[in-house]
Order: sequence, then structure tokens, then C-alpha cells
Amino acid sequence: MKNLKKKALLVFSHEMTENQEKELNEVYNVEKIEKLPKDLQEIWSNVSIEKNYKENFEKIKKYVEENFNKNDVILIQGNWGYTYGLVKWSIEKGLIPVYSYTERNVEEIKDGENVKKISYFKHVKFVKYEEIV
Repeated sequence: MKNLKKKALLVFSHEMTENQEKELNEVYNVEKIEKLPKDLQEIWSNVSIEKNYKENFEKIKKYVEENFNKNDVILIQGNWGYTYGLVKWSIEKGLIPVYSYTERNVEEIKDGENVKKISYFKHVKFVKYEEIV
């Protein structure tokens, strides 16, 4: 049986790492990785409960529905409400919603009464949301 190449959509507010791209290509058989259009990325990165909350979410779903197919991968991380809604909807539509499982190391620097925390995140693997529910 021939492996069909898929697309992946990035629905989060960070840049992909080379390891993440490699995993999408090799593990999920993704041929093309796409980002949200600029206007929708602006909505996703700056969710506001006071500015067309539901309407903006519907715009994102409409874009996904018009541009992605069943079994395409969608990397979803962000505002809890939007993330939950998009994961649930994606599963219903036959998409494969995933998130990046990361290891975090924290460095604390004390300067008098001030403490600065620096977090370092390292991608471990993508996990399908369906595997945890």
C-alpha cells in the first residue's frame, strides 16, 4: 500500500525546530508544512474574549476546513479555550491534532531582590491529543 503524503498546519505561536519538522515528515508522513495566514495567526496569538471571540474562532475553523483534508496533521497549542475547541472539532473532522511534548529546564538568576527565570524548552515528540483522552 502506498503511503499518501499529508499536509500539516501549525496553529501555535512559535517557530518550528528542525527536529519538529523532521518528525512531522518521518513519523506523520507530512510532505508540506503550512502556517496560518497572517490575519488568522494574529487572532490565534492574541485571543481576546472582548473582540469577536466566537466569530474569530469560526474564521480559523473555516480556513482549516477549506484547506485541509481528513488525516492531515494539525499542531495545536495556545489559548486554552481555542485549543480545546479546535482539538475537539479536528477530531470530529478526521484531522490528526497533535501537541509538542517538551522537556523544560529552568535557570534562576538572583540579583538582589530580583529573581530572573529563564526557561529552556526541548522538543521530545509530538503526541496525538486522542492518546490522552
